[in-house]
Amino acid sequence: ELRERLGLPAGGFMVFTVRNLASRMGLENLVEAAAAVVKEKPEVFFVIGGSGYLRGKLEAMIKSAGLSGSVRLAGYIPEADLAAYYQCADLFILPTRLLEGFGLVTLEALACGTPVLATPVAANPEIVGRLDSRMLLEDCSPAGIAAGILGFIPRYLENRAAMRGACRKFVEDNYSWTRYAEGVEQALFDAVSAGRRA
Repeated sequence: ELRERLGLPAGGFMVFTVRNLASRMGLENLVEAAAAVVKEKPEVFFVIGGSGYLRGKLEAMIKSAGLSGSVRLAGYIPEADLAAYYQCADLFILPTRLLEGFGLVTLEALACGTPVLATPVAANPEIVGRLDSRMLLEDCSPAGIAAGILGFIPRYLENRAAMRGACRKFVEDNYSWTRYAEGVEQALFDAVSAGRRA
């Protein structure tokens, strides 16, 4: 139902990402990887959300590779629709090449029960590696991204419900507002206690 509402194919395996369309995000590598994935698994389709200066180049790459039916540039996705995109995706991909910060999109996807594959860049291992080290891609290359997606698909199809449940539980256990509030409260308590001893 969500896919229908968003105008996405009802069937098939959906790989989703939402990024600024900028070179450091690794989206060119993702489009190249998509060509390899779709060649082996034609039922896989990619949705790339976001806007930015790289859009024209990505459109040209998609057209040149004959991927117009398999890779969609969705443009800017309003906050009101973002959770629906995460929920109807089978996989969220973070193909970042460099300068990845904490990765809020990673937590958003996991909170929606959507597994995340990420490149081993900056903060990605801190989050994804703690959930499941197999969710870290070998590297940032198109071949590494494609191999990661193709290796993930059978594991996911075999254990879909359990994997999605584990993603959500990981966020609830480690990144909930309650946990952060308790952490801030403890830090303030420790600071006051240290001040009294000084």
